[in-house]
Formats: sequence, C-alpha cells, structure tokens
Amino acid sequence: MKFKVGDKVKFLNENGGGVVSKVITSNMVHVKIEDGFEIPTMNNELVLETIVSPFQMHPSASYREEQHKEPVSQPADEVVYDERSTKLEIFKAKGEDKKGIYLAWVPQDQKWLLTGLLDVYLINYTDYDVLFSLFLKKSNGAWEGMDYDAMKPNTKILLNSIDREEIEKWSSGVLQVLFHKDLSSKILSPANSTFRFKPAKLFRESAYQESSFLNDFAFLLLANEINIQPVVAKSELDEKFDEEVKIEKAKPKQPEEIINKHKTSPREAVVDLHIGELTEDYSKMNNIDMLNYQMNYFVSCLESALRGYLTKVIFIHGVGEGVLKTKMMEILKEYDNIQFRDASMNKFGYGATEVLIWHSNFA
Repeated sequence: MKFKVGDKVKFLNENGGGVVSKVITSNMVHVKIEDGFEIPTMNNELVLETIVSPFQMHPSASYREEQHKEPVSQPADEVVYDERSTKLEIFKAKGEDKKGIYLAWVPQDQKWLLTGLLDVYLINYTDYDVLFSLFLKKSNGAWEGMDYDAMKPNTKILLNSIDREEIEKWSSGVLQVLFHKDLSSKILSPANSTFRFKPAKLFRESAYQESSFLNDFAFLLLANEINIQPVVAKSELDEKFDEEVKIEKAKPKQPEEIINKHKTSPREAVVDLHIGELTEDYSKMNNIDMLNYQMNYFVSCLESALRGYLTKVIFIHGVGEGVLKTKMMEILKEYDNIQFRDASMNKFGYGATEVLIWHSNFA
C-alpha cells in the first residue's frame, strides 16, 4: 500500500503507531511516533488508520479549543497546528514576497535541485486562519480530492513527498480556501484557484527560487494574493482593526551567467559535458552521480544561453551508451523556440549536439 504524508498508521509487527511525516521511497516512509522520533519503516509493515477530518467538526469550535488549550512542553512562540504543520520562518534579508496562499515544490536535496524527491507544501503566508481543499486532475479528466485541512496564519503544511515521475500528477489542479479571523474589518470571499504547469519546468534549475518565507530553493505558485482577494462584507466602523499592508514582490537576484566562460563569439558557445571537463573531483562519483552532475550543468548552461540571447550552443556529450544525450533530448523538446541536430562531425565527431535558439524580442 502507498502512504502519503499525514496518514495515521499502526505497526503490524509491534505495538503502537504514528503519523507519516515523510516519504523516503515508494516502499518506505518516516513514521513520527508519540515521543517525536521519526522511524523509517517499510510500507508492508504498516496499516492505515481512519483519520478524523477537520470538516467533521465545527470549525470555529476547533479553533477556539486550540486557542484555549494549555501548552504542553512546547516553547511559547512555537505554532504547531498538527503533526505536519510548522511555523514559517521569515527571512527579511531575502526581500518581501506578496502575502497570500502558495503551493511550493521543494527539492529535498538542495545541492542537486533537479534530482531526488520533492516535498510539496501548501503555504499560508497570511494573517488568516484558513480551511483548504486540494484537487488534482487525473489523466482521464476526473478530479481527485487529494487533501483538506485547517491551517494557522503564517504556517506551512507538508502535502506529500513525491518522486520526479509523479510531477505530472501534481502539475494540474484546483485549490479552494476559506479565510477566517476572530475580529476583522472585512470578510474575504472564498478563494478558488486553478493551477497548471509543464512538468518539464521542474527539470530547469532556474525554476527554483529563494523566497522571504522559505529557507530552501523552491518552485512557487501564488494561488491567492490576499491584498486583491474580493471582499464580501466590510465593517461600518471607521476604525480598521487589521488594515492590510500592500507588499511589493521582491525582485529575484540575477544569477551569474555560466554560459559566458564557454562563449566562442558574442552569440555562440561550445560546452564540453565530459565529467573531467566539469570537475576535477569525480573519483568518488558513481555513474548516477556523474550523470546528475552533467545534467545539472547542461540545464544551467541552456538557461543561461536563453537569458543571454545566444543563438547557437554546441554541447559535447560523447558517444558512450547515449544516456546523457537521451536525457538532453527530453529537456530540449520542451522548448518552443529551440531546434537541435547533430553537430558537425568534422569539428566535433559523433558525440555533439548543436542547439539553435530563436528570440522573438531580439533582433
């Protein structure tokens, strides 16, 4: 059986159980037990328990009970709604992002952004309590209800940890949100937000950005901006209890253009992807590590060439078993303004690909 983050489970071969806190592989998960420890456990050693939905309780009652509950051995400033929800850390040095509800895809391995598992978060970067419901679009066109829960202000909730093969499943969906405050000068309309992106986007290093509310690089979608959310009712009082402050979106830091050191002319470049040309320290790398390193460098150079308005880039990948070339072709096919072909055999032999780039706003 396949489990997702937040599932309440019991151990088959021993007493006790806990909550799935992270998906390690398709066959293994982390189970967070009562004392806070996380235990790696095989899926076939677990059984799913029934979870009580927050919609089976009166929402306002659950909030008030939580607000008046005496803290149990937790720091006073720690905000934890349930086992999978944590307080956001705000990093002012990274700028100020728009207040709102975000979806985030965060690589678990921040050193290799294009490989390994992705943690999918819902982020409540607002001063409102929210109730949310998330639906994903299936391949047959039907809508699958994936998750629903309640969130405190300025918190994030881990929806799932997914393999790269599952990105397509999480690339199209609908998010619904209800906003609540005990005292407010206005009542916000419920939010309905659709999202959709090409799965190949998450195989581009430039898609992962820093933000003022996450400590990691992440692919972020702003589902609802709180400052422009429609209002269904306003207070008749002159006093404003919680005036929203408009926040401008932080400008992303411009990356250093890696393609510049490979230029052979102002608009052309040659990039040798042989591992010995990219790094001197590869003696401890296995084949998968080397392929990941080469693919990261390839995508970084390709994105840098697009930003720098280059028109032609030669990528030397060698012959070998053709794995690197095949992976490169999969990425190149996702670009509408790119054509590619085998490079000149006289100049580069059999192991090189010529990439031609068109820029609509460049003459």
